[in-house]
Amino acid sequence: MADVAVDGTMSPLPPQPQLFQLDPIDTVEPWQQELVDCFQSLTVLIAGRSQVEVHEKLQQKASESMRSHAELVNGLIYGILTVPSEGNNYFRLLNIVSRDGFGHAVGRLQQLITAHKFAQVQSEVRTQLFWVLSELVKISAHGVDQVLLALTRQVRSGDVAQGNVRLCRLMLQFMQTNYDWLMGFPVLVATTAYMFGRLVLDHSRITDLRAQECELVVRLLRERFNECSMVGRDLVRMLQDVAQIPIFHDFWHDMIYRPRSISPLFAGIEQLLRVPTPRMFLANRVTYDMESRLLFILEHLPATAFSRNLMWFVQRYLSTPESESLFSDLIRFIVGVVHPSNAVLASNVVPRYVFLGGLLRFIRSQVVAANAKLALFYDWLFYDPKVDNIMNIEPGVLIIMLSVDKYTFMTESFVEFLAYATDAYAPTHAVAVRMSVGQAMQDAVAKGVVVSIMPVYEHPRIEVTIRQSLYYLFPQLVPPVVLPPVPTDAELCEAGDVDPDVGSTVTSDINDTLLLNSADTMPVAPTAEPTSNGLSLAKEPVVPVIAPQPVKKVQTAPVILDPVSRMFQEELGVTDADLAPETPADDTDIASDANDIIEIGSMPEDVALVTGSLPPPELTIEQALEDKSLWLFGSTLQTFVDCVSSAEPDVKQMGDLAKEIVDMFAQSEASVHSIACILLAGFTESLEMEDVEMSAELKAAGETDDALEHDFLHYLLAATSSYMREGESTG
Repeated sequence: MADVAVDGTMSPLPPQPQLFQLDPIDTVEPWQQELVDCFQSLTVLIAGRSQVEVHEKLQQKASESMRSHAELVNGLIYGILTVPSEGNNYFRLLNIVSRDGFGHAVGRLQQLITAHKFAQVQSEVRTQLFWVLSELVKISAHGVDQVLLALTRQVRSGDVAQGNVRLCRLMLQFMQTNYDWLMGFPVLVATTAYMFGRLVLDHSRITDLRAQECELVVRLLRERFNECSMVGRDLVRMLQDVAQIPIFHDFWHDMIYRPRSISPLFAGIEQLLRVPTPRMFLANRVTYDMESRLLFILEHLPATAFSRNLMWFVQRYLSTPESESLFSDLIRFIVGVVHPSNAVLASNVVPRYVFLGGLLRFIRSQVVAANAKLALFYDWLFYDPKVDNIMNIEPGVLIIMLSVDKYTFMTESFVEFLAYATDAYAPTHAVAVRMSVGQAMQDAVAKGVVVSIMPVYEHPRIEVTIRQSLYYLFPQLVPPVVLPPVPTDAELCEAGDVDPDVGSTVTSDINDTLLLNSADTMPVAPTAEPTSNGLSLAKEPVVPVIAPQPVKKVQTAPVILDPVSRMFQEELGVTDADLAPETPADDTDIASDANDIIEIGSMPEDVALVTGSLPPPELTIEQALEDKSLWLFGSTLQTFVDCVSSAEPDVKQMGDLAKEIVDMFAQSEASVHSIACILLAGFTESLEMEDVEMSAELKAAGETDDALEHDFLHYLLAATSSYMREGESTG
């Protein structure tokens, strides 16, 4: 219905919905406009009438047809949400006209809650939403529990913004006020406990909210544990993350050592670990907006064109330190909920394992990385072919098998994690866990997920320790590792590897072999290692898994880094202590070699470039663009090269592309040398830059943007100058 202008004429534009804080470019959905139109018709219908006349008119119109009834309910619901001062009156009228037990009203509320733009709902509308839900609970309206289930998904994990925290407070207050009503819905009880248990991690600095959340979750767990246990093994994963909080620690201790005190039907924690988590609980920690974006990528985008959408997703939802807890929830959602059809599997749509591999590269914390790996392989640890779905195993199998050629370090990292988690996650059940992991891989081979794991086992870039881990995990699928015999001193002297005057000193490769010993089984991980939640493996049978310890770096001479090289040093995780020379023992004669290469992670050549211990090889732009470590950049690098190679390069466009490249490099494990080569060659071939003092002149002239652009480009030149060939200049 059109607005009435000041002069009495009708405005051609219809009134805008007041439910959302919409930007000018946002499109109003038809159902929102329908609510506004129905509300306008309702106000005209009841304007100037007495209360008795309003009742008679509404009764008459509601009885005309189902359409008329729906229009009245739409108008009243919109009035309740947007006009708080008339909320009581509109709800009383809703009681009068409702002919379907409030079914249509509940459906409209559900439509609002499941909207992708729910985060933009007006603050007053959210308050009225919980008020009307409380009123519907008082009159025992059917379907309110389903509305609350949908509403729990809109409380975002990893988001401490004011709007999300306020929504969390409203939800918590609603559950506390209507606790007796909540007890009548087992699924909602379990969902509430799991949701607030995951949110506790995000609210460490909001002490009052966190205390209330902990109290509610523990109360639900102790009073309604049988209902909460339907969450399955992810309930244990949730409790492990919060077990260091005193109120949770007491419950955790009882669950492990006195399970019958929690529930007569609870036999022990292994009972929960053997129950797969239903999809609805895994999906609960992903909002409807996140879900739609993830499904668009995983169901429509080809594997060659998803990187930019992944970058947008990360920037939107995973760009803050608090959002790190969301990584594991997203991985559990993709593994346990997103099961592509056969048509999608046969197409060129990006596979789940490729998307997960890209997502893992954005993790910067070792603790978060360990939790993410646990989320990926969690179902492996307790796999039972009778109850578990092979699609929950498939992403982990493929990311191990198909990453070995391009990203060998990822394959090795996952195998190491599996071998460690098998022993350390639940030490008292280590044998059963190892059997479950082996059974999971055997089922994957039997059902055709992969033909064999021998390509990984026999790959030349796989270390001997990883082969031993593979045999330890999957002895039915790979043969035992045959270690070369240890050479004697005489054989080493003949080969020239030992100075006869010094004695028996073997090379580093032989030392590595000796450390492996000749046993066919891996040693059990130490059980006294402290975990991320502050517990000890020796004290608790089930504990969180520790992030893998970093590989020790070796450097024979101190290196002083310039500020630019230090930037790359920090990016690669190398500390000053790592670069300091080791003090040899008094009785050991170690020759100092300035050209020794640092062994770190999967990119020794990059660290060597940073420390100056290895001269950079000659590299052309074409060779740099073919670097496999630059897959995350997509077509950005080629666009940048094309831009700087053009006859009249656009400096602003080049600056924007360079900024994007640097941002992506900071969140990836790309080769420093390749990135430096592309940026350096582009600038030195196509730009004639003036001195950095030009920025002061530009600022004085009012050209602030150009000045900032100039500073940035000059910094990039400085950043790449350390990797220039002799005789070249930055201009």
